[in-house]
Amino acid sequence: MRIKSKACRLFLLVVLLITVPLFSQLSLAQEREAGLTLTLLSSRYSYHYEVTNGKGNSFYLELRNTSDKTITNIRLSSDKPTDWIIDFSLEEIDHLSPGNFQTIDVNIKPAPKAIKREHRVTFIAEANEMLRVESTSWVTVKTTSPWPWIGAGIVLVIIAAFIFIFMHFDRQK
Repeated sequence: MRIKSKACRLFLLVVLLITVPLFSQLSLAQEREAGLTLTLLSSRYSYHYEVTNGKGNSFYLELRNTSDKTITNIRLSSDKPTDWIIDFSLEEIDHLSPGNFQTIDVNIKPAPKAIKREHRVTFIAEANEMLRVESTSWVTVKTTSPWPWIGAGIVLVIIAAFIFIFMHFDRQK
């Protein structure tokens, strides 16, 4: 079929000039699409993360390649509250094959004076094949309180006082 009208030819030319760049940008965006997922795992709970302030707390970060291409030069980092320390057993992974995963030990140490509440911790992975992947987790800080020890000390003093009183009055008879 041959198009005879100049207006129709001009219209088709404009449509082609507009749509071809759009489709090429879509394919480039699809090539840069992230195929990496980050999941924080706890040994005790599956999705509840509790940490004690001032102490190291062990977790596992699972990196899974969900794409059909190998991801290379994966660099790990984190966005954390002020004065927190987050250490990775591996901060860089050379490559991760399609469909495979790697588990990395993560040590989260909140600040000694961290407030007892939920805090946001974001794990970040950057690689050659993608721009950036983030996974945000909410971590609950468990504070250590001296009151249970103080209460136990008071109970022991009372028991010792009763024993002393009973032994003292028992000898006088």
